[in-house]
Amino acid sequence: MTELEIGGVVLAIDYRRMEEDRGSSVKVFGDIDGQRVQLLRFDCFDQDPHYHYAPTGVNRMFHLDRLTMGCPVEFTLDQVKRNTRSMVAAAGFEEFSEGVDQDALAARIGEVQAAIEAEAVAG
Repeated sequence: MTELEIGGVVLAIDYRRMEEDRGSSVKVFGDIDGQRVQLLRFDCFDQDPHYHYAPTGVNRMFHLDRLTMGCPVEFTLDQVKRNTRSMVAAAGFEEFSEGVDQDALAARIGEVQAAIEAEAVAG
């Protein structure tokens, strides 16, 4: 697993293998009242790509439609680059989202992509 601390969040990137599916996973963590909390998760799976708002809480999950959303990894990179702050707020962490530096995430998106690729090769 690769962890990158960027823009007030920690991105934990790994490659997951399960019985019926596999793929890259990007978890977005934040410090909420002194606890490390998973705010978002993007599962770029081969069969059922999807993402979660507050996966360890309310766990609202949305499936990705490859026809309209394209490659799950590219979708994830775009969301991290452009929408992390608003997605964290939508996950129920409005106050925390105010400290998310979207510009820092955008500036370092190449590192995120490189980590996804490295974990997929190692996976």
